[in-house]
Amino acid sequence: MEANAVDLTDFVKLNIKFLHVFGCFFPDFHGPSLKKCAYWVYSVVVVVSLFGLCFASQITFFVISYGDFGKMMEVSFLLFTNVAQAFKLYCFLNYGSRIWNLLHKMNENIFQPRNDVQCDIVESDMRVSKIITKSYLLACTLTCMSWSISPLTEERGGGKMRLPLNGWYPFRTDKSPVFELIYVYQCLSTWLNGVVDISMNTFISGTIMFISAQLSILNDELVILGEKVEEDSVRRHFCDHLLRCINHYKSIIKFANETMSLFSTGITGEFLTAVITFCMSMFQMSLVPIGSYQFFGMCMYQSCLFAEMFLYCFYGNEVILKSDKLTQSAFMCGWADAPKEFKQNLIIFMTRTQFPIELSAAGYFKLSIDTFKSIAKTTWSYFAVLKQVYE
Repeated sequence: MEANAVDLTDFVKLNIKFLHVFGCFFPDFHGPSLKKCAYWVYSVVVVVSLFGLCFASQITFFVISYGDFGKMMEVSFLLFTNVAQAFKLYCFLNYGSRIWNLLHKMNENIFQPRNDVQCDIVESDMRVSKIITKSYLLACTLTCMSWSISPLTEERGGGKMRLPLNGWYPFRTDKSPVFELIYVYQCLSTWLNGVVDISMNTFISGTIMFISAQLSILNDELVILGEKVEEDSVRRHFCDHLLRCINHYKSIIKFANETMSLFSTGITGEFLTAVITFCMSMFQMSLVPIGSYQFFGMCMYQSCLFAEMFLYCFYGNEVILKSDKLTQSAFMCGWADAPKEFKQNLIIFMTRTQFPIELSAAGYFKLSIDTFKSIAKTTWSYFAVLKQVYE
């Protein structure tokens, strides 16, 4: 990376730090080393203790509660969230080296902004990416705090308190100090799992934001193509500038394809469990007293779920719209007095850009606003049916 270049990994740099801390994404080790082995052990211990044990507890509770509709619903919303998280963990742990290659590609010269307007585009998008991540982390913290406080404010028969979340354990949890230890474990593990899940989600959405920003840069580059040539005062530079734009477009497509290849499993898991998770959390929210800490926590949790899904769909939709605009931007480049070779290349480029870039998981779930609307409608329909069955 050049000395005056913009560090485009800032789109996801904050996420990388969190994922390193919680053992979900290996640092960029070059070849076998003692540090790599040590981090591998650290990763296994942290992931199993924070995620694996919680996941196993919830699955077991769900299985032994089969037939008890109320108990199954109580554990389902977090269980299916963890199922989706497992898909994303697989991506980060299994494709670590490829993800690092993707991060290194972000700072290739072809992706660097070329003027002040383009610098403003990427800096604005990077700033938004950081704000989104921090906002989600705050929402996650408030949600977990509400769930943690909720049992302390409830009045139960016999003066007994309940644990913040349902789960199965191979020992009694109603005696001190086991109860207190499990209470603290549930609070901490749920919060840390939430931090990890948000870090992975906003990492993926951050790479999609990067693609969107690159398309904005390319649109700007095409529009000012004629101005650049006039500044150069040499007509033969027409073709050189256009070829650079074409190479930029090809690089964006390759980056987008690699992004979806790496994270398709995680995004597919998110979409497959989305309707179930949304439906179960809405149902659970309808059962708790309005205005209680638990109700507030469920509202925050539901908002985070919808916002995470909306991020994928919104920025995926931005990629479609901005790539669809490339044909118009190319037409505005001042081609009338250009050489014949330039016009031929421009026609080929404009023909190709008539097919917008579409990001889809598993070739089926297209990241677009229409997909988000479809998920929201389906969720509400299933929730209404579930509510009727329960009543």
